[in-house]
Amino acid sequence: MELSGIQNLNCYSEWAESWVLPLPTPMFFLALALLNITKTYKYALFATLGTFSGAVAGYSIGHFAWLNTDGEFTSLAQFLFNNIPGFSESIYNKIHFLYTKWDFWILFIASVLPLPYKIFSISSGVFDINIFIFCIATFVSQGIKFFLLGLLTIKLGPEVKKLLEFNLKPVAIVVTACIAIAIVAIKLF
Repeated sequence: MELSGIQNLNCYSEWAESWVLPLPTPMFFLALALLNITKTYKYALFATLGTFSGAVAGYSIGHFAWLNTDGEFTSLAQFLFNNIPGFSESIYNKIHFLYTKWDFWILFIASVLPLPYKIFSISSGVFDINIFIFCIATFVSQGIKFFLLGLLTIKLGPEVKKLLEFNLKPVAIVVTACIAIAIVAIKLF
């Protein structure tokens, strides 16, 4: 099955967001779905598959980059312990305990939180969550998320599209101004 350019872009963006990109890809999915409502479920499938494959890559990074073969922390882990305020080995152990206790549910709930899923995919590898449980939780939760977003887009999409088409210029101006102000503030401080 050959993918079109838009479907490739949707799948790749979800894949990259799951382990490295700082982009809100559900918004990208919604924009694509609003552009072509008839392909919303197809986009949801590709977004789910992209997120799943990216999450597996993130899991691998966490699994292989946090502890060395002797079971000791790698230099990356030591760097993070030393340079992230409030993050220490005791905090790491507390989070590890929570992951061990609630592994499936942490991953399942993470898909609806407004946090990047890469945090959870990489930390699942770090805490050595069962790969089978990780795959099921990721695929099911991300699938539910994207298909529900798709359903909402189909039901509410035409009204939202009319709103965006009518008010797109003022929204674009406000967003651009906010980005410019943020850049100036970051440079000054």
